[in-house]
Amino acid sequence: MSGREQPPVSFHEIVAQRAETRPDDELVRLVGAPGWTAADLWERGLDFAGGLSRYAGPGDAIATCLPPGPEAIAVTTALSALGAVELPLSADMDDDWVRTLKQTMNCTTTVTSNLGHLVVEHGDPVLLDDLIADGHRISPHKSAPGDPAAVMTTSGTTGRVKGALLPVAAGPGQASRVQRAMRYDASDVLYSFFSWHHINARHAAFLPAVLSGARLVIGPRFSASRFLDTVRAERVTAFNFMGAVCALLLRQPSSDRDRDHLIRRAYGGPAPEHLFHAMRDRFGITLLQAYACTELGDVATTSTAEIRPGAAGRPVPEYELKIVDNELLVRPRQPDLTFSRYVGDPAATGHAWRDGWFHTGDRVRLDDGWLYFEGRSADVVRRRGINISPDAVEDEVLAVVVPLPGRVLDPAAVRRHCAGRLPRHALPRYVSFQSSLPRNPNLKVSRAALRSRGVTPDTWDAESENP
Repeated sequence: MSGREQPPVSFHEIVAQRAETRPDDELVRLVGAPGWTAADLWERGLDFAGGLSRYAGPGDAIATCLPPGPEAIAVTTALSALGAVELPLSADMDDDWVRTLKQTMNCTTTVTSNLGHLVVEHGDPVLLDDLIADGHRISPHKSAPGDPAAVMTTSGTTGRVKGALLPVAAGPGQASRVQRAMRYDASDVLYSFFSWHHINARHAAFLPAVLSGARLVIGPRFSASRFLDTVRAERVTAFNFMGAVCALLLRQPSSDRDRDHLIRRAYGGPAPEHLFHAMRDRFGITLLQAYACTELGDVATTSTAEIRPGAAGRPVPEYELKIVDNELLVRPRQPDLTFSRYVGDPAATGHAWRDGWFHTGDRVRLDDGWLYFEGRSADVVRRRGINISPDAVEDEVLAVVVPLPGRVLDPAAVRRHCAGRLPRHALPRYVSFQSSLPRNPNLKVSRAALRSRGVTPDTWDAESENP
């Protein structure tokens, strides 16, 4: 790219630039599989764009439901080159919601995977490789920063799932903020094990790797027991964490090889202070935390130059923040950073955007310029006239406990443990032991599922013990 040309603003332009400047360097691979160079990925993306051009052009919607990996990235590259709007889906999403979303977006084509082959569903299914056999190529579409690019689903952990319409520049914008904080370079090997339908995998892992000259290793799913073996074999230097990833790693048996790896930093969070220290003390890994959401991308980040354990980061210059009744409100200082609307849900859009401010629904505090996440407003349990955060007790009424392997716990002892650390109004009445907690594909605890399950017959009740 010459100095007179505009910098890339879209997904496919970033891939194309890497293919032009460093075509033969490995860019991405699946764990244990052969690597793809930037040139490989760009050529495959152009092939796919030619095949898919009979179904979509600029502004048209195509759904995808693909496992993470180079082929999925090539499909996203293709749709970006077509100027199409991608609807990334997950196989475990509610069928009725997916059907409604497709109808709202007038989406009649879906790219899926079957036995390792990409399949295009538009009437009778056809292999994508068959569609590209004739070698048809398109000229990549030049998108404007504000053009629609993707409908990304919110996690649905604390409420109903919604589809956030992101503009072309939103993904590259988030990627640049991640890169600014993490300072990746060509020596880095990033590791991602999150679903391709989530912005973490796309905008906080793949695109920062492309922009920085690093390479990305993709795991099909997270495995705590195999994590260290994988990162050693792939020479990983950094990874992204969400949900319970760090807690699950810390539950693994200790080993004298816990620091036998190249990882020194990880991006994600926010995580409590004790988890920060536990990861650094045991594994030598520093958690560089951030506050981000599907609708806005990164709003606060932690740089390698300045760290505060337990904090979600410092607000980024691209956003203005204010706190009203403990809720975080955010306003962009630049255009095309954020989602524009929830697809097919004007009421939810109007509730979120008020007077130019996005109402996050998250309870936070600012301390000396650092943002601290204190929970979701929708998750607050109200008892005896007092708000109780489930981040402090997991649930005020019912505490669901997952014992360490081989441990047998006494529910009364659990409650006594809580009594020494929590005020009286926050003590759980019920204690339930489970082998695991319900989680969404991004490993966040699904509190909605816990609430739906409620008190089971084997749940311990403090009031029955002390009538």
